[in-house]
Amino acid sequence: MTAGSPQTSIRLLGVDGGGTTTEAWLAEPGGCILGRGAAGPSNAKAVGPEAARSALDSAIRAAFHAAGLTPAPVDALCLGVAGFDRDDDRKVLAGWADDARWARHLVMVNDGDLVVAAGTPNGWGVGVIAGTGSIAVGRAPDGRTARAGGWGHLIGDEGSAYGVVLDALRLVARRADGRDLRPPGRDPLTERLCAALGVAEASQIVTAIYSPDFDRARIASLAPEVLAACADAPEVGEQLLVPAGVALAEVIAAVARSLGWSSGVLPLATAGTFLLSASVVHQGMIDRLIRQGFQVDVTPVTDPVRGAVILAERALNTEPSQSPRSVLI
Repeated sequence: MTAGSPQTSIRLLGVDGGGTTTEAWLAEPGGCILGRGAAGPSNAKAVGPEAARSALDSAIRAAFHAAGLTPAPVDALCLGVAGFDRDDDRKVLAGWADDARWARHLVMVNDGDLVVAAGTPNGWGVGVIAGTGSIAVGRAPDGRTARAGGWGHLIGDEGSAYGVVLDALRLVARRADGRDLRPPGRDPLTERLCAALGVAEASQIVTAIYSPDFDRARIASLAPEVLAACADAPEVGEQLLVPAGVALAEVIAAVARSLGWSSGVLPLATAGTFLLSASVVHQGMIDRLIRQGFQVDVTPVTDPVRGAVILAERALNTEPSQSPRSVLI
């Protein structure tokens, strides 16, 4: 990014980067959004460092373009990018920000922190994301933080679109083998997944899902078909979707316990296309938390990137003495 004309007002950037899309909002203090930009996935664990950096740069440039402005370093940038949780990851991310001259002050957080910032009344509570993957993060009133989940598709992602579709495909395979009883009459789950995969019968699913280009995102993209099948056959929803909600509740409860909350009022911000569209999963999650003694105050967050703008402004207001290229973590 090259520096443009001198800025005459304070500018903020908020970026939400995930396994499917990257969103960037250019804003002024007070929440005035000047421009919005979007690009492909920026989770380096899923798409690789080169593609991740390209997506971040593209989304940021698009936000400036939408605002009718030349890209230039902003006063504060908050990056909430999935897959950049560890110290080594953040050093890479900070290096990209330095090289591209995205901002004078940089804040790097877990993408779940964006949900907490955008969806809890006082900026503390638990945020849960269930989209392609899943994670929960929490913040206490005194600033302590905790997280659970976020282990990726090989050993985690419980309750996510990917996790539910994988469970659905396994159920179809068991039914095809006779290891699980097929329902009498139509089998909406098998029918819908076979149609979405372009195969005539369950035995051909293997050829489709093990092709070289059939990655985690492609599997997760089948979630609407699974949800539709569960609407046609509620007993399948009980088998696939309710356990997904329970799994998310366990991740949330683990975060709450880490922050010293074992019951009582729990501000909960929910995000992720899958979770916000899967009512059975959402209700299963809430029911489980209530049974564990929590009084859940839920706020859906459709635009976690708004939380990134909030955190960028908060950092600028609370860290006025930081050096021009400081990294706030």
